This record gives sequence, structure tokens and C-alpha cells, in this order.
Amino acid sequence: MVYFDRSAMVAMILLGSRNLNSMKTLLIMLATILPATIAMAQSPVGKWKKVAHISEYGGETMDTHAALLSQRPCAADILYEVNTDGTFRLNASKSSCDESYKDIQQRLYAKTQWRVKNNIITISATNFAVGQSYTLRLDGNTMIWIGTEGQGTIKYRRQ
Repeated sequence: MVYFDRSAMVAMILLGSRNLNSMKTLLIMLATILPATIAMAQSPVGKWKKVAHISEYGGETMDTHAALLSQRPCAADILYEVNTDGTFRLNASKSSCDESYKDIQQRLYAKTQWRVKNNIITISATNFAVGQSYTLRLDGNTMIWIGTEGQGTIKYRRQ
């Protein structure tokens, strides 16, 4: 026969109770923090460098970004900024491209906005009267946009 005295039983109950309360507190904290962490981890907000834009035309596949870099290597230092205020900007200030090229490129994105609904990111310079939509995939420091209307696939790397 196993014998427990009252003090041992009370101690076990109290320890079990403390552990249970600690466990409940931990679960509540995780339930609160986890969704915010997942949302932040899946957010496209940040500064990105384009590393590829794969398009298909006439049955041939090509990387139009690589083609641009072969003609303008300075474009490798252009950043794309996805901002919390919904703006999507091209920032060429740190590239060695000539001022005229930088100015033209930055003007093209001066009014561009972005939004995500489900896993679709849309960019527009017309307050979403028209725009380009892509399936958004985030994987660590890589963001991939897959065109929903044949625009190809764009790959970015977080900076």
C-alpha cells in the first residue's frame, strides 16, 4: 500500500495548480502574440531589391531584369519600398545610374500604392481604378509575385 500524508498531497495539488496556471498564462500569451508575429512575418512591408523578373513571350522564357542589368548594371542597387502607409516606391538614390534615369524611374512610382487581399498583392498608380495583381508568396527574406494575368514572376530579396 502506498501512503501519502496530507502535507505531501497538499504540496502536489499546489504545485499542480501552479503549473496549470503557468500553462494557462503561457497559452494566453502565445494566443495573443502568435497571430501578430505571423502577420508581421507575412507582411511585404520593407525595402526590397528585385533579383529576377521571369516572363514568357512567344514561347520563350526570359529574365527581363537580368536583361536590364546587362544594359544598366547600376539598376542592381535600386530598392523597392513597400511602406506601411500603402505606398510602393522605387528608390534609386543609392544607385550609380545617371540622374536623368533615376528621376524618370522614381517618377514612374511616385503615385503607386499597394494592397493585399488574401494572398493577392495589387499595385496601382490610379487609386486602384486599374492595377496589376500578383499572387504573393513570402519565404524568409524572399518575396515572390506571380502574375495573375500573365505578367510573369517577380522575385525580390529583403534588404
